[in-house]
Amino acid sequence: MLHARDLSVEIDGTAILTAVDFTAKPGAVTAIVGPNGSGKTTLLRALTGEIAAQGTCTLDGIAIGPRNAAALAARRGVLPQASRLAFPFTVEEVVRMGQLAGRYADRPGIVARALDRVGLRHMAGRIHQDLSGGEQQRAQLARVLAQIWEPTGRDGANWLFLDEPVASLDIGQQLTVMRLARDFAARGGGVVAVMHDLNLTAMFADAVCVLQAGRIAATGPPRQVLTSDILSRVYDCDLRVSTPPPDAVPYLLPQASGAATDAGAAVRRFEPS
Repeated sequence: MLHARDLSVEIDGTAILTAVDFTAKPGAVTAIVGPNGSGKTTLLRALTGEIAAQGTCTLDGIAIGPRNAAALAARRGVLPQASRLAFPFTVEEVVRMGQLAGRYADRPGIVARALDRVGLRHMAGRIHQDLSGGEQQRAQLARVLAQIWEPTGRDGANWLFLDEPVASLDIGQQLTVMRLARDFAARGGGVVAVMHDLNLTAMFADAVCVLQAGRIAATGPPRQVLTSDILSRVYDCDLRVSTPPPDAVPYLLPQASGAATDAGAAVRRFEPS
């Protein structure tokens, strides 16, 4: 289990997170959503120990912090929003660095299989910096997968921490990445992902944590959290959520919020007479 209690983060005198309690379970995809500036990435960085936070946070009983860096690296991989490399490593070398950081460093074939998972095996010899932004993101995901290759280990679940994993990806690649996350959780691993796309969140998440101005606004299963009332209040706009049969998975359409009507009116106002 991932447990965080009373997490608070202050940067340059400004409170970014305030008294956040957060729990994620292995075998589940837990999504963190909220508007820009709500503290999503800060929460993920606090949960992984990348930034200091007040409060307590443990991963399967291991305290999150620099003292336990090696133990944590053996059972969790972290995908940031963007990764910048100072040297011209190949894609294969980048993924191998991930493998060497985890507990599967001596297992052959993981690099190639991880690249297969993200559809980049044919680019193994390419320089990482020469790839498109979306290709770099997929290469970094392969690195994280290679680090914690098995969803479960001898001492429990392994974990994926993903910060906007589908940013800059086309819709087919977005589905591929989210299916990878869903499969990892289905086989016993834990997944915590910062998400902007609420429809993908509804499709793939088991639990959702909604942040607003650095505080938890709602938490629970998608059907209970991704509602018109909660989302309209948090995102400060009129949103309508539908739940069609047979699965009643929530989904949002932009025109349901009145955006399409407003946009059409704006075009008419500026049409030449």
